[in-house]
Amino acid sequence: MFERVFYAAISSDGYLSGPDGDMSWATKYLADGEDYGYVGLVGSSSAILMGRATFDFEIEAGVSGPRPLPTYVLTHIPELYETVLEENIYFVGGNIKEVIDMIADNHPGQLFVMGGAEVIRQLLEENLIDTMRLFVCPEELGSGTQAFVDDTAYNNFTLIDEKEYPSGIIEEVYKRVNLI
Repeated sequence: MFERVFYAAISSDGYLSGPDGDMSWATKYLADGEDYGYVGLVGSSSAILMGRATFDFEIEAGVSGPRPLPTYVLTHIPELYETVLEENIYFVGGNIKEVIDMIADNHPGQLFVMGGAEVIRQLLEENLIDTMRLFVCPEELGSGTQAFVDDTAYNNFTLIDEKEYPSGIIEEVYKRVNLI
């Protein structure tokens, strides 16, 4: 089975980022040295899928060097990245089902979906997420980019696990109902 796992930090009021894509609010939770299961998730996955805005944020934040896994960046305009020649990065576009099928064919196992809002929206609309690992931070942003358009994102999922970290973050693990 090709499992798709969405992993994201969200504010307590449901935002992935603040106004203008600001992610600085989340960086303070990384300072305590806790990896929130990130290393284990990367180690158990065969590929990563992210959106263009998440990729751009990583570049602006100084993320560089070789990718630990084949990384697919979903974008409507892959030609913007013709000059990005990093190994293990692939810019893809088109129908989300076809993109997922292509990744599954090339990298069977587990797909680590790390954002953003448009990617998760498309995947949820097509019922292509199996597990959601949400790290709810004790922070209200009030505006910005919402993780989900509305609460219907949870309709096909059941909360199967919850864990609180010393930082105040609560990890919520949801499984698609037909997988339990």
